[in-house]
Amino acid sequence: MQFLRGDFRGKETPLRPPWAIDENLFTEICTNCGDCVSACPENIIKPARACFPVVDFSAGECIFCEQCVDACQPRALLKKPQVDAWSIKACIDENKCLSYQGVECRSCYDPCEARAITMPPRPGGISIPLFNADNCTGCGACVAVCPSSAVDIRQ
Repeated sequence: MQFLRGDFRGKETPLRPPWAIDENLFTEICTNCGDCVSACPENIIKPARACFPVVDFSAGECIFCEQCVDACQPRALLKKPQVDAWSIKACIDENKCLSYQGVECRSCYDPCEARAITMPPRPGGISIPLFNADNCTGCGACVAVCPSSAVDIRQ
């Protein structure tokens, strides 16, 4: 199955909902009930392969409301004090980004409340997005709004 998805070594981990436990334990504990899917007010948690939940940022952003965690009875999603929701970060593909191609675009910058994406002025040219991974919360607000699909979320 991984071969057909292009994951020849079987090492790509699906993007699970926030506060998901370790992938191996997650697939053992998760009952595929879909409670986290129906609890998500932003509708970004979708059932995927074998009905395990994944996050689809093309549908919107995570607001970290914790409703998916509250709905998870088997505790495959487990919020721990002082632990981030996840360790994912946005990244910008300069080859796809309109600003890097000379077209004025601020689509990823505007919704970024954490200011992980900045657009400093450039003398004699248009601003290009600069990414600061330390500020990124992994909310995905920048993904769906990108007109050229240049923004992606990765682990």
